[in-house]
Amino acid sequence: MPDLLSRRIFLAQVLGIPPVLLGLCSVTLQKLGDGTALPGHVVHAITDGEAVGAATMLEYERLLAMSWELYYTSTVQKATGSIAESLQKLLLASANASGVRKDQYDAMLCRFYQLSSLVARDQMQFARSVQDEHKAVEIAFRLKNAELIASSLLRRARIYIRQQDYVLAYQDAMQMLPYADLVRDPLKGKCYQMAGEATGYVAEKDSVLQKKSMDYFHKALKIAQKGNMTPDGSFVKVDITSILIEKADALILYERIADAHDALAITREHVSPEQNRWKVNLLLSEARAYLAEKDVTSCCQIAIEAMGMIRAINLSAKEDRVLSLLEQCRQLESQNPEVLRLETLFSAKSA
Repeated sequence: MPDLLSRRIFLAQVLGIPPVLLGLCSVTLQKLGDGTALPGHVVHAITDGEAVGAATMLEYERLLAMSWELYYTSTVQKATGSIAESLQKLLLASANASGVRKDQYDAMLCRFYQLSSLVARDQMQFARSVQDEHKAVEIAFRLKNAELIASSLLRRARIYIRQQDYVLAYQDAMQMLPYADLVRDPLKGKCYQMAGEATGYVAEKDSVLQKKSMDYFHKALKIAQKGNMTPDGSFVKVDITSILIEKADALILYERIADAHDALAITREHVSPEQNRWKVNLLLSEARAYLAEKDVTSCCQIAIEAMGMIRAINLSAKEDRVLSLLEQCRQLESQNPEVLRLETLFSAKSA
């Protein structure tokens, strides 16, 4: 967000951005701080449609931030109540609004749909998850807002990956990249991270695509290490931990297991205590690396540790990944003691 009011007014005028989305509202009236008159049509755009009051939007921002924090650090269930309530209020408000006021509500609605879609995905409600993200993408393109477009496509690609629709994820990632260079560093870094991951899944034996995948991860790492990580409102968390985990997953697909282990070893040095979701992802990636080496004992030991965390934070959507590891380990060494230990975790729950 440009600090200078004059710069924001200029951008609204030249690029056709709804002024409210740049923090311009009726309190600016007809004058800048230095007494310069605003362009007439910009004044009209600012005051037309009765922009939503600052207190109302600040309350939605607070709810959105709280819900994202619960999503990242606590259980998915704790985030669902405030999200559902906010969506209902925003849908009603948007339906009854027009002009700039509607744009303002829709921009917030887009952001809540993005969060709602990921919560639904983690609850394994995939149809609703995709539906909500489709709505977010549609709103973002209607508003012609680069950050909303990039973040919506990013999160829809993430959902497609979860459903193993890798071609659709890759298509969204490639559509997202032109907008990545128009947004701020946190979201830009996450976009390149997603491009690396999505490309990795479609690369197979294609050395050219594999190199592109690694290049995207490299760009993401450079941003995470040196970029301006001031929060940008997208609530993405670009960090070395997540980038290295996803890079390691791609390396496992390319059968570069030693390189994957190196990346995961560095990851362990960077993961912070509150990053519960990434701790689980790290353990699952380590388990996959050991499975690729046919080290069934190590794979199951780490999978058992992951299961403890998955159940502690009620992240049931991740259990099927552990189950997949178990099934592959059974095929290799069905009577391995660690395989039997992992089996008991699932049999105890079903009992």
